[in-house]
Amino acid sequence: MIEVSNYFKPFLLKALLGAFILHFTSVAFGIDRSEIEPFTSVSEFGKTRVSPDGKFIAVQTWRDDRRVVVILKTSSLTPSHVVRFVGENDQVGDFQWVSDDRLIVGVSRFSKNRMEAPGGGGELFAVNADGSKGKRIFTYDLGSNERKRKNSGLGYGGFAFLVAPLEDERKYALINACGFGGSCELYRINVYNGSLRDRQKLPNGVGYDSPAILDDDNRAVYAVAQTDFGFREVYGKTGSDWELVGKYPYPGGMLMPISVTEDGKAAYALDDRDGGPQKLVKTSRSLEQLEMLNQHRLTDVRGYHRDSEGLLYAVEVGLGIPEVVELVPNHPDLARLKMLRAAFPGKIVDIVDDAQDGRVLLIAAYSDRSPAAYYLFDTEKNQARLLWSQRPWVDEAESAGMEVVEFVSRDGLTITGYLTLPNGASSDNRAPLIVNPHGGPHGPFDTWGYNPETQFLASQGYAVLQVNFRGSGGFGSGFEMAGFRKWGREIQFDIIDGAQFALKNYPLDPNRVGIMGASFGGYSSLQSSILAPDLFKAAVGVVGVYDLALMYTAGDIRGRFSGRRYLEKAIGEDPSEFYEYSPVRRAHELQTPVLLIQGEKDERAPTKHSDVLAEVLRANEKVYEYVVMENEGHGFYNPENRIRYFDLFTTFFDRHLAEIKPEGS
Repeated sequence: MIEVSNYFKPFLLKALLGAFILHFTSVAFGIDRSEIEPFTSVSEFGKTRVSPDGKFIAVQTWRDDRRVVVILKTSSLTPSHVVRFVGENDQVGDFQWVSDDRLIVGVSRFSKNRMEAPGGGGELFAVNADGSKGKRIFTYDLGSNERKRKNSGLGYGGFAFLVAPLEDERKYALINACGFGGSCELYRINVYNGSLRDRQKLPNGVGYDSPAILDDDNRAVYAVAQTDFGFREVYGKTGSDWELVGKYPYPGGMLMPISVTEDGKAAYALDDRDGGPQKLVKTSRSLEQLEMLNQHRLTDVRGYHRDSEGLLYAVEVGLGIPEVVELVPNHPDLARLKMLRAAFPGKIVDIVDDAQDGRVLLIAAYSDRSPAAYYLFDTEKNQARLLWSQRPWVDEAESAGMEVVEFVSRDGLTITGYLTLPNGASSDNRAPLIVNPHGGPHGPFDTWGYNPETQFLASQGYAVLQVNFRGSGGFGSGFEMAGFRKWGREIQFDIIDGAQFALKNYPLDPNRVGIMGASFGGYSSLQSSILAPDLFKAAVGVVGVYDLALMYTAGDIRGRFSGRRYLEKAIGEDPSEFYEYSPVRRAHELQTPVLLIQGEKDERAPTKHSDVLAEVLRANEKVYEYVVMENEGHGFYNPENRIRYFDLFTTFFDRHLAEIKPEGS
């Protein structure tokens, strides 16, 4: 049996950092803000990592509305140092230990006079655990060092992201460095002085967010590039040269390498070229001879388990708590993973880091009812010590459970999703339903786990349905392709069919159904309400696109050649389809009260979409409200705006769904 103890002493951190709870000025709200704040507040603790010798723990948290990293002594959990950037526009980004006492931290840009949310990073800072020898080892301006500039090939500017620490070279780490022209290369960077060496050039089109597949010597052996014409190109390393081994159009399937085997003679890859869910295959290094290892009936591979040396020993598939597919059956981490998951029933447990050659594991446990909690697990003593929870104020017993749903659409396609029922829902107490379509639509998908927005709605008595409609990622290339040029009809029918399935099979009130989504989900909220006027009684569109033709003239997608090609494939160029599929053009058909919430500086779905829709609703004397969040983009970052956002949609649903008499009353 695993012994679990609470080892965290929160006053030690608070004594150093001050209170983490944010206080705001008084504002009039329809909902008591004390009910909202626990769900809109950012996680008190985030990413956590342990140093290789196990003597220090680094955790991301907050101070003065900025992300910081606190370095703690493992023995006492007392702070050793706080990494905090004092520059007006800087805050902590990602981080990783690169040796027993040295940490690399990414720098994120933050400028409230431009927008509430921080922008991209790309600079690297390194510091010792005690705060000594702190230095920016990679900056945008490489031109200040002529030798660096010439050796790097990055010109006079660039950005870098940590790829991996180097176990045998503690003074160096592997980074992916990209010039402003778009070319990226791997380098070994000296984590003390920032010097670069051992350049590994990557093929054109390989971005900072898709680093190469490495072998045991941290040499790049595979890379996947994106082209402006909508192709994914897979490259393999032959000697010192890259060779194109596969070229696949998007949308469509591909054979994508994900890891090299332990002996280096073969590789693992994902194959969905037949349109079905990804097959996990073992293949020759040339990616020519394939042996199928596993294929889930519905989902792609959802997660990876690698050891401290990067060896892939298992993958995950499935819809709820994932199924573990073994690749290295005798791997010690696999046995530990099985033991830990058995010790935390109903939760997903991941080994996120290890120390002391595997004697100490850092694990995270989480579920649909609880955010991640981090533990240190001593493999010799078989003890797990709780460090902290990301959101320690969450009471798991009061949270609502998330259930997997599966149904067949009106044209015979298997669709899945998740239904969260509020506590107390029953056949005698049917809950109102909020349908919550996700954004995208192509690529993103909903997953099982804790969602603050969903949990808030459940706390207010609402059930929440999330549908992975056709076009969603995660279910095979054919499923994603099925949503192209189908935004305004088939995708919406999946959402509508999902709502009707839930109403038929769960204790829900069919007379009190609302719909709310953001981005493409905002579009779906309006379009589904047009197609099913008798089903939805209230609709909330958040940072949505409402005129498909406008996507070609406004927003950041159309500003790139690759983005325009994407639009041509995703929504086409047929004016008749634009009319049929655009809520702006059919707003006169709406019978549903509408709430529009928009970010003032949204570049993805510019305010013009909401402005035009609001004007059409006004001209047609429809019931609507329109709120613009100042200085926000494609989503709401400012804590006060987050509270206001939750209050707006809940008050709106309370008003319009409460006007309808509940079934059976």
